[in-house]
Amino acid sequence: MTTHLLGIDLGTSRTSVIANNGTRHTIETVVGYAKDAITKKRFKKDFLIGEEARKNKLALNLVEPLSGGVIADDTRSKEATSIILKHIVAKAIPNKGKDDEIYAIIGVPALASTKSKKDILEVTKGFIDKVMVISEPFAVAYSLDRLYETLVIDIGHGSVDLARLEGTFCDDKNQITIDKAGKHLDKCITDSILKKFPGVQVTPQIIKKLKEKHGYISNLADPIEVTLTEKGKPGLYDITDIMKESCLRLAQPICEAVQTLIAEADPEFQETFRNNILIAGGGSRLKGIDKAIEDCLLEYGGGSAECVQDAEFCGAEGAFKLCAEMDDDLWDQLNEL
Repeated sequence: MTTHLLGIDLGTSRTSVIANNGTRHTIETVVGYAKDAITKKRFKKDFLIGEEARKNKLALNLVEPLSGGVIADDTRSKEATSIILKHIVAKAIPNKGKDDEIYAIIGVPALASTKSKKDILEVTKGFIDKVMVISEPFAVAYSLDRLYETLVIDIGHGSVDLARLEGTFCDDKNQITIDKAGKHLDKCITDSILKKFPGVQVTPQIIKKLKEKHGYISNLADPIEVTLTEKGKPGLYDITDIMKESCLRLAQPICEAVQTLIAEADPEFQETFRNNILIAGGGSRLKGIDKAIEDCLLEYGGGSAECVQDAEFCGAEGAFKLCAEMDDDLWDQLNEL
């Protein structure tokens, strides 16, 4: 019998896994259900998962099951989450033996409710033997051995999670979750583009790609001109100011949360926290986000922020590392965190 160890970062936009056999895999957190019998006949299945679902969205009913980083409270979302997790576990362990066991640690938003954690335990029954849930900021810090006097900012699609790491597991008093994250930024960009260019045709995926390529929070010299269509006709549109102003809307509440966590820290360690800030998640790719965080701390004495190198797998790496290093008697303890 073999015990397989997994670290999973369950995200609103993407879900990533790392296994002790060396597998690293990531997919979009979306399930597409067949609209009718014709679709089922075409694909020879009732649903598609991840990028395959996105590419065939015209023939499917897409379900993005996570809201604010946690499972939406409806039957279809719970089913879709189970499908995604079962799929990614199978990708990580393609040759699971009959008597093999799977242990997994899953990262979720910092202030995920007890109910949302129980939902994860429920949807993994039957294909994960032992599963524990930890906060995503803790997973990020654990992956980089930065559990001591570190402030972690995990900017995801559904939520921004901040935690002040003090060398132990996080609790509510040193964590903040902001529900206006990457998805909210996408809406701001969309609304601003349509206000300035009413006839332009955009979709959530088009906006997401623009954000990932051009998002910035800094003084930018070069204009951002992108190709969009209006009534099917392509043209060039300048979205420089739109992108900066929209990204600043995301940065402002993050900066305020950072200031709060610093102000509420033990005064003997406030300077250490200010100079030990990690930015993770997809939002860490926004140009200038680290500088914006540093600037918000100038009146507090200054600070130093850095973005993680591997935003895609950093959370999964921390969850896996903890899974591999954890003693058996800690599994029950972790379930209460």
